[in-house]
Amino acid sequence: PTKARLEILDSTGAVLRTFEHDTTSADSARSTRPRSGRRRFAPQYLPVSAGLNRLTWDLRTQPIASFPGMILWGAGTAGPQLPPGRFTARLVADGRTASVPFEVKRNPLITDVSDADLRAQYVFSRQVWERADSANRSVIAIRRVKAQLDDRVGRAPNDAALQSAADSLRTRVSAIEEHIYQVRNQSGQDPLNFPIKVNNRLANLLAMAQRGDGPPNAGMRDIFRILSAELAGYTAQLTEAWRDGLPRVNRELARLALPAVDPRCEKSEGCALAQAQ
Repeated sequence: PTKARLEILDSTGAVLRTFEHDTTSADSARSTRPRSGRRRFAPQYLPVSAGLNRLTWDLRTQPIASFPGMILWGAGTAGPQLPPGRFTARLVADGRTASVPFEVKRNPLITDVSDADLRAQYVFSRQVWERADSANRSVIAIRRVKAQLDDRVGRAPNDAALQSAADSLRTRVSAIEEHIYQVRNQSGQDPLNFPIKVNNRLANLLAMAQRGDGPPNAGMRDIFRILSAELAGYTAQLTEAWRDGLPRVNRELARLALPAVDPRCEKSEGCALAQAQ
């Protein structure tokens, strides 16, 4: 197939994990073995060569979103492991779909916890995953905007109005970014010198909740409430920065006939420009 993906769905039809084929490698028919660690999680690709293929799944949901150069201390990006239950594997290849139900069963050697305990562990871990993923996606959006601002100012370096609007927005979102992620980290040992931020603390809480088998304790729930409230404050600040700063910047860009800045755009030159080309 020219395009294919394998999805893992829960009993409600929600997609928990997606595997796609590698479009960046010349040998895209082969699967990449998963490689995980505390600081890195390499993507695992769906093999699409003709005939019988094999993909090894670690029973975990989608990894936490990450960005280039991200350094975490005492945590990784792996998603929570699924509890016992019924799920569905769905393969979509060039518009054709095939699905098969399957069951995840508990380890029969684990007798001191119940299925309900394992499901409680997953529900809590999933909540922490959502916050950690949201924190990293905020950093990704901020860095996209800053890259686009650099591109637009570079195209009109002598326009004072654009420079002022861009500098104001960049300053605001950079301050928020520094609260969410420790931007001074350059190596795996830097967290020893610079305190970790809320995204790292959430990822660490997820790692702790996934150790062993059983529901979270009261201390984990208290920490989660504290970190969730902290992140919500930064998210609210970022929403306000987008609401106030983006229209001002984009008005100046419209005046100069340059592409608008958009946190959802992955291209520094602008998605509208890329589509036009």
